[in-house]
Amino acid sequence: MLETQKLQDWANKWQGKNILVVGDLMLDEYIIGTAERISPEAPVPVILCEKRTYGAGGAANTALNLLSLGAKVFVCGLIGNDWSGEKLKEILKESGVDIIGILIDHHRPTTLKTRIVAQTQQVARVDVESREPLNGSMEASLRGVARELGRECDAIVVSDYAKGVVTKGLISGLLELRGEILLVAGPKPKNIHHFVGFDYLSLNRSEAVASVNGVKSFFDAGRELSSRLEVQGLVITLGGEGCALFAKGEQLAQLPALRVQVYDVAGAGDTFLAALTLGLVAGCNFVDAAKVATLAAAAVVRKVGVATTNTDEMLQLLKSAI
Repeated sequence: MLETQKLQDWANKWQGKNILVVGDLMLDEYIIGTAERISPEAPVPVILCEKRTYGAGGAANTALNLLSLGAKVFVCGLIGNDWSGEKLKEILKESGVDIIGILIDHHRPTTLKTRIVAQTQQVARVDVESREPLNGSMEASLRGVARELGRECDAIVVSDYAKGVVTKGLISGLLELRGEILLVAGPKPKNIHHFVGFDYLSLNRSEAVASVNGVKSFFDAGRELSSRLEVQGLVITLGGEGCALFAKGEQLAQLPALRVQVYDVAGAGDTFLAALTLGLVAGCNFVDAAKVATLAAAAVVRKVGVATTNTDEMLQLLKSAI
């Protein structure tokens, strides 16, 4: 268990730190209403829309989590030349995120995830996206922007959702800053081999197992990945079971989850990644940074929808758990 004074001290140290988030930017749309009847056209409910809301998803949600915790945040990624992209930029800019690193790709749409909710239950999700890798010129542009912005930051966080933005070329550009800037990422299995040499990685259980051929346990996956990827530390999040930490082919620790009422786990991985990064930037050792991240994730799963947390909420939660 963390000590409240230590958490406050670390939080004071990470306030105002410059963090660059690179990755797949998304716009989340929620259509909220009431299911009144079954459609005469097909056996599906007819939803009377009562409210439509928008939020930042994917790497953009990681950025908002870092911002909420007190960092100064820059975002580097792609949007399409469309209304969804403009809306996402508006949300980020109004929140206080620096959007100078967002480029427009005229050959792909902004990733849009539309969730249809009736009587508090999600009944469908509609995705608009491209999963094609970036073309050469766009990859070169994004790589150059990310590298230049990263030089001015205390850490770079790569939030990978396998939508084509996180390419080998982009990551190799960031790796040129290795040793100068803290490099942290949440990779997807199909891109895991790009991240050899990063400082710290965070995956969930299913992602970790899917990243290594022939293994069925997160324990074996963690040992293999932490050795093969030459990272300082690897976290595998385990949902209600907490998280497991690995380094140099060995398991360092397994931390329990904080017992809270869970309402929604959407976006909790983004929160974990953001808080882990800030803990490391503040000078925490790997285990303590993971404890900070576990606490932050516990704070957001108590909320409905993709959410963020802040230091005050974390301190209150920690005090109630002691």
